[in-house]
Amino acid sequence: MRLPHGPTAAGVTLLAVLTGSACAREPAAAAAPPPVVTPTPVRDHTAFIAAVEALAADSLRLGPIAGLSIAVSARGETVLARGYGSADLEGGVPAGPETSYPVASVSKMFTSALILRLAEQGRLGLDDPLSRFFPDARPRIGALTLRHLLDHTSGLTRGGPAPRSAALSVLKRGGTAHAQGEAWDYSNYNYSLLGLVIEHVTGRDYAAFVRDDLLAPLGLTGTGYCEDGTMVPGRARDYLSGGRRLSPTPYWTKAHFFAAGGLCSTAVDLVRWSQALEDGRVIGPAMLREMRTPARVPGALEADYGLGTRMGSTAGRRKLGHTGGGQGNKAVLARYPDEDLTIVVLLNTERANAAVTATDIEERIARLFFASTTAAPAPDVVPPDARRFAGEYRAGVQRVRFASDPHALTVLDARRRAGARYVPQGGDVFVQSDDPSVELRFQVRGDQVDGYRRYRNGWFAGMALRAPESAPVKAAP
Repeated sequence: MRLPHGPTAAGVTLLAVLTGSACAREPAAAAAPPPVVTPTPVRDHTAFIAAVEALAADSLRLGPIAGLSIAVSARGETVLARGYGSADLEGGVPAGPETSYPVASVSKMFTSALILRLAEQGRLGLDDPLSRFFPDARPRIGALTLRHLLDHTSGLTRGGPAPRSAALSVLKRGGTAHAQGEAWDYSNYNYSLLGLVIEHVTGRDYAAFVRDDLLAPLGLTGTGYCEDGTMVPGRARDYLSGGRRLSPTPYWTKAHFFAAGGLCSTAVDLVRWSQALEDGRVIGPAMLREMRTPARVPGALEADYGLGTRMGSTAGRRKLGHTGGGQGNKAVLARYPDEDLTIVVLLNTERANAAVTATDIEERIARLFFASTTAAPAPDVVPPDARRFAGEYRAGVQRVRFASDPHALTVLDARRRAGARYVPQGGDVFVQSDDPSVELRFQVRGDQVDGYRRYRNGWFAGMALRAPESAPVKAAP
């Protein structure tokens, strides 16, 4: 019997004997030394954790904030997962890593993922118009594609609440402020309309579908649709901060945002969610790239926003994720992909124009982490001549006019009165003088200024295009 594609068995035996005899006559080779395995050093995060603890204590006091939760994961390992203050002041319940908070617009990441999964399944296409699902929609609305809704280039401009009932009304009676794809303008209506699409395609309630198709399979037990008053395990009580007083608010138990912001979650669940995206357990690599590809608008300028994913940078490191709030910023999920770092900060307290926000805390935590591990990149310290950036810019339906001197840009109102002042930092970056968390990053091609992107705490927050033939504007006297 022959061995497949080889010599006879006897031949093999003979060859083995001959080979063995030959080897016996050769001097024995020295055994190779075992490879030296250098263990990966365990990074000591003691100083970093102590600094975050101090930051959390200061935030509770300065807010004032009833409670907050923070989770930090680096290279797949939990560095920190703790709660501070109270989840329920009246009930004496402390905040913890499993405390569940309304996460507002962080919900957009989940809604986007559902749409992208349905696209992977061939049940819809990202460039399908709304009219495919709602034939009776007003033509201007029916022409909007799912992609325009996902990346906020639909032309819908209203940024406040967008409950399910209002989204249904938009289908019949809505309009857009400008043509689709013309500009980037954040609107909760984009995602409430996507929620209606999910319900239409699946034949299921949005809240039930997100629970059964995403949350349960991933084991996100502290996450769920909650703005209708549905209780989620570990749910915190919500507060408004006024002066030095904290008062309970029912704001997050009433319909405001539907698929644009109706979920509650925990700090540790959002870390798990971020890791599930990385591991391909939510959508495949192609759709994940779509999710994180900046939106394009005319004028060679990109919005630093993908499909339900806000982007930006802190300390020279790029980050992506989302922020959320209703009456002030209260939630942020930040992933630094190049460092494999995830930071989540959730608050149960809001305040208009708050001195302490979730995004402020996140940015400070990131800087603490980077300072404790590696040196930050050296910044470009050459300040630009501010005069080249003066002129008029279009931010959606608004106009922004900058006057300048060689050292700063000043926003002018309709009566040419001076407002916010921006000072150059290096490169083409300007920071608001009285609020350094606000930053303008101009895009320049050769001698041409295309526009700028605006960031807060490192997160993309808006953009503006240079108006045609915009001439420099002299500073107001």
